[in-house]
Amino acid sequence: MSDIPADRVALVIGVTGHRDIAPRDEAPLRETFRTALRELSASCPHVPLVVLSGLATGADSLAAEEAMARSAPVIAVLPMPVDEYEKDFSSEELPRFRRLLEKCARIVVASAQRENGYFAAGTFLAQYSHVLVAFWDGDAGRGEGGTADVVRMRTTSLPGLDADVAEIPYLPDLGPVYHIVTPRSAGTPPSDAYALRRIFPQRFLHDTGMEREYETIVRHLDQYNLDLLQAHASDGASLHALVERTDAVANRLQKRTNFFRVLLLAFALLAAAVQIVGHLPSILKVAGLAAAFVAYRLARKNDYENRYQDYRALAEALRVQNAWYYAGERRELVDRSYLHMQEGELQWIRMALRYFHLVYCATSECEDASPDHEVCRDWVRLQWQYYYRAGRREAACNRALNRTMAAGVGAGIVCLIAAAVALGARGQLAQALFPSSLAWPGWTTAILENLLSVPLALGAMLAAILADYANKQNLQGNARRYERMFRVFDRGRRDLLSIARDKRGNARHVLLSLGRAALVEQADWLIARRERPLQIVVV
Repeated sequence: MSDIPADRVALVIGVTGHRDIAPRDEAPLRETFRTALRELSASCPHVPLVVLSGLATGADSLAAEEAMARSAPVIAVLPMPVDEYEKDFSSEELPRFRRLLEKCARIVVASAQRENGYFAAGTFLAQYSHVLVAFWDGDAGRGEGGTADVVRMRTTSLPGLDADVAEIPYLPDLGPVYHIVTPRSAGTPPSDAYALRRIFPQRFLHDTGMEREYETIVRHLDQYNLDLLQAHASDGASLHALVERTDAVANRLQKRTNFFRVLLLAFALLAAAVQIVGHLPSILKVAGLAAAFVAYRLARKNDYENRYQDYRALAEALRVQNAWYYAGERRELVDRSYLHMQEGELQWIRMALRYFHLVYCATSECEDASPDHEVCRDWVRLQWQYYYRAGRREAACNRALNRTMAAGVGAGIVCLIAAAVALGARGQLAQALFPSSLAWPGWTTAILENLLSVPLALGAMLAAILADYANKQNLQGNARRYERMFRVFDRGRRDLLSIARDKRGNARHVLLSLGRAALVEQADWLIARRERPLQIVVV
């Protein structure tokens, strides 16, 4: 039995399919499924595979056996408790089910009772799967939670039936379906039996964007795992340890991003100085622009900025998930409040969040869960401190930049005035006060003439470059947003202290509200930063 990877994200393969598969069809179906697994594994070599299976007779059991043969961990997603579920197996089928169940890495019971159990299991598969493999003949479903219903949920985000399933309150994201054409034991087999079809949801007719986006998502997952390998591994497997490693990677990438940003600004200032100071060799400007282009291409090729921002956002969302788990709200998924409208390449963050919820929260209860848990208190306190300090840091940085811009322009104006006065003195007073033999040398006139224009132009250019930097960083907007979030957490912190003292109020409600506010703020920050990407400063 293989353990579920908990120190990195895995690609979750959900399996749904027909029960009535003839023995003659099992071998070719197994081979097609192996082909699908090889393809998915090759697309992201640093992302392990995890399989979700209901272990029902037929496709579920067949896929689980093949996954275990590849040493891929299998999570059993049962529609009801084991004792009740075993009633749906014949005496010949039951030993196979029990054997597979013993080898599963974990067991999830989707519903506590038989009613709507299969629908709940199908919804769970659709919700947590990154890729759904459907052993399906393509026809309409024959019962609740059937293969057709699960495929429909993955490709349209709409449930197949009008059912109220309290255990699974969230609809799944759109995602790809690997359709293995599967004949039923009775009836005419399809002409393309055993073929592998790749189905990608379409937002409109002939839309192919989802396929390209999925390829990008897989690359992000693979890069994230590769980056995590370079972070120091904490002792033990926990959400907190994962957050620390993700934060460490984000900090390293942030330093590289800032280095390249400062480098581009320096090259821009150099090019501007060469242009303004006319007697400097033009080759310096060409060299500065070439160096800026090389630095820009290197930073963009390695995607330092987006990786840093995505990892920071992922770490913050995991902090909220961890606090909710210890507060006793393990069924609350952070991705429900996080980037819900953001599809495309950012969807990889939601996929990672759901995987980590599956690993750390969905299959286990926190024994000492309480809104007053130390983890919850620390999260609120640290967020309160962070927003307080970050707001003042951004405001101070913005003020410093404004002072620097004003100082640069002011220095230019002072030089201009001084040069003008000196030139006036040179032209009039010097003739009256000094003999011709003591007149200023000719080269002083050139210096004074340069002082009339060069310092002021350089000061203005410095101000323009710093203003561009402040705009890209959105320092003023960040300071205001952090100040608002500080007030939110300050109020929440005082509410929690009041509830703990007076025993009146709902502390869990406060923690959920604070978490959702933090998720929305982080999503806004991420989108705002992506709208201001790293660029060459042209002057």
